[in-house]
Amino acid sequence: MTEKRGGHDAILIAAERMFADYGLHGVSLRQISEAAGQKNTSAIQYHFGSRDKLVEAVLAMRMSIINPRRQAALDRVRAAGQTGNVRALVEVMVWPMAEELRPRGEGNHYVQFLSRASRERKLAIELAPSDLMSAWRATVDYLREAIRYLPEKIAEARVELASEQTISALAAYEAQDFGATGQLELVVETLIDMIAAGVTAPVSAQTLAAYS
Repeated sequence: MTEKRGGHDAILIAAERMFADYGLHGVSLRQISEAAGQKNTSAIQYHFGSRDKLVEAVLAMRMSIINPRRQAALDRVRAAGQTGNVRALVEVMVWPMAEELRPRGEGNHYVQFLSRASRERKLAIELAPSDLMSAWRATVDYLREAIRYLPEKIAEARVELASEQTISALAAYEAQDFGATGQLELVVETLIDMIAAGVTAPVSAQTLAAYS
């Protein structure tokens, strides 16, 4: 059983890294098996069944940690009566994922994997187990409510951009290994400032003209 579980976990770690580097379809399942040290070339089919199921398992591996972390942060915002505070909500979006940049033995590849998955097929939403996205969805709903005063299409575009900026910026930081430096807090808090400022920025005359 220990050997079986070890192979399962080794495949997940190898898949996360290789999907991050080469994309979801830029690497074969055989290559992932070999990178995971699996002599049996059908190991992925045995443990996961398919490429999509492997991607889902990588998401679940990290989101099972991130979602409770994000839920705890959101609960603190609720308890403080700050669910209308845009910066506080952006913190809940950003920091639980930013914690994944702190160094770990197998390396840091998850946010880069997530960025690839989001660009290629919106898999962050499609394949992530629904219960592991609950805190993210609740936070985004609060953010929508906080900027309800904006025209609907503009508000929705800003929420989507905030989501994309969270993932793409943190993926870039991960690739630059910011988690291993003393700069992580600075760059993450700066990112939060910029996203919050963008979400609440005055709507320009040019945007209003395009909206109409």
